[in-house]
Amino acid sequence: MTWRNARQFPGGFSLLEVFVALIFLAVMAAIAVPALSNWIPSYYLKGAAQDLFQCFQMAKASAIGKGCNCTITFYQSIAGRSYDYVVFVDTNGNLEYDSGEQILFKRVLAGGQFPGISFDKSRGHGTGLSFHKNDDGIPAVSFKPSGIPVSNTGGMGMGTAFLVNQRDGRAKVVLSPAGNIRVE
Repeated sequence: MTWRNARQFPGGFSLLEVFVALIFLAVMAAIAVPALSNWIPSYYLKGAAQDLFQCFQMAKASAIGKGCNCTITFYQSIAGRSYDYVVFVDTNGNLEYDSGEQILFKRVLAGGQFPGISFDKSRGHGTGLSFHKNDDGIPAVSFKPSGIPVSNTGGMGMGTAFLVNQRDGRAKVVLSPAGNIRVE
């Protein structure tokens, strides 16, 4: 290659071109990072609400399929560890987890799969839940083999779980007296 050809087809980038590309990438990162940091807590909140919805569905389907009560307790302690909610086959129908009852699912929200998510204790009797408490003093609801939810008093087991993230985003999972479950 002669000197004349080299000037017509330079090999590589100039310092100015590299500098402009870096500035462009920095601007794009400055736009993307705040948007991503706002999106992640919302993502976890929606995921936690969907997870709780699925646990209600599991409890209902298990009660119907097994022909016995299936209960969800909140703030349940098992073997020294506290769980935000536990789904179990309630063989004696007392809405309390008793040693030996089959656990179908247990979840810790904030310290587990859904960081920054908790029950909104400013709502639902200071627990973030509007479900009646069982004899152990923790909120609980059970599904009968018919799929109808009941409370500890034997009445309708309707209620709402209020969830919140660290950016004050809110979601709720609502259980109707007929056993319908929805996320809002």
